[in-house]
Amino acid sequence: MKQFIMSMLVVVSLATVAMAHTLFMVLCDNEDGTITVEGMYSTGAAASSTEVRLEDPEGKVLFQGKTDMDGELEIKKPSGPYVVIMDGGPGHVVQEEGL
Repeated sequence: MKQFIMSMLVVVSLATVAMAHTLFMVLCDNEDGTITVEGMYSTGAAASSTEVRLEDPEGKVLFQGKTDMDGELEIKKPSGPYVVIMDGGPGHVVQEEGL
């Protein structure tokens, strides 16, 4: 029984570590024909060098780039509908409809 409890504590600890940093994304319309995408982890760390894609409703890639060291990227705003996808790797992908 003691070994079972220790095993469960290890599993819970690993799950906590795995969930310890969630990726968040903020979109801002700069009202000058551009948008700013900002990414940050729940730990407070900037999502630097993180892939950002803009896709149309059919999944066609309209833009692909990476955030700067502050986790920010300014992009020319597409004329039609689009989705912004920030991809920080497995388990760290967020998306939001364009502004």
